Amino acid sequence: MDSGERERRDERVESLVRVLEEGFERGVAGDGAIVSAARRLLRLRATRALVPLVRWLTRAEPGMELYELLIEGLKDWGPAVVPATLEVLETIEEGEARFDLLHVLSHCGARDERIYTALLALLEEEPFLGAVNLSVYGDARALESLGRALDAYELEDDVADVFAQQTVLELGVAIQELGGALTRSHQMKLETARRLREEWHELLERWRGSMSERRESRPGRNDPCWCGSGVKYKKCHLGADRAGLP
Repeated sequence: MDSGERERRDERVESLVRVLEEGFERGVAGDGAIVSAARRLLRLRATRALVPLVRWLTRAEPGMELYELLIEGLKDWGPAVVPATLEVLETIEEGEARFDLLHVLSHCGARDERIYTALLALLEEEPFLGAVNLSVYGDARALESLGRALDAYELEDDVADVFAQQTVLELGVAIQELGGALTRSHQMKLETARRLREEWHELLERWRGSMSERRESRPGRNDPCWCGSGVKYKKCHLGADRAGLP
């Protein structure tokens, strides 16, 4: 790339960065111009754009096109995202945005003591997310902390608590993927979690079967809806059933 091409590229990058920065001030995450600018900057791999891109990740929400674009694009960028992501991370004390930044840091392929320390803190705060990200990060020093987290996690004998079961299973997976061995108490807890998960799925399938049977025998327009909401059928699922929607 000659000096002229480099200068034109730099001007283009600055123009796109301004779109992100001005949009961030206005708070317009759904703006198509923001999505377009982010996509082009990710393709250009301009270091100048990293902080604005990371800042936008803290504002975008799962399910939004911008969110999916940024979380995948920043991870794929590799270790170069670390300085900017850590810089933004220092400004966020809690919440989903912090989890997203740690997800990027654990998946970008970098090794940095600040990342490791932040992931250990995440393990204490949110064992499920901590286990998943530490497993990807791949530092076997986390085995002791993961073992303690699995020991301390109380698994209630409640088939409705599917998320608690998944947390236990993720802690066990992380220990094994980092080369650790499960203790007998760990194994027993994992067996219990798997049993509860199976019971939950069986209960869910029975419920779905019951709902399907009730749906097939459609009530009258002014009768209570088959879903059990207590609302008249015509004001609840009638329209969805006619359209073939779930």
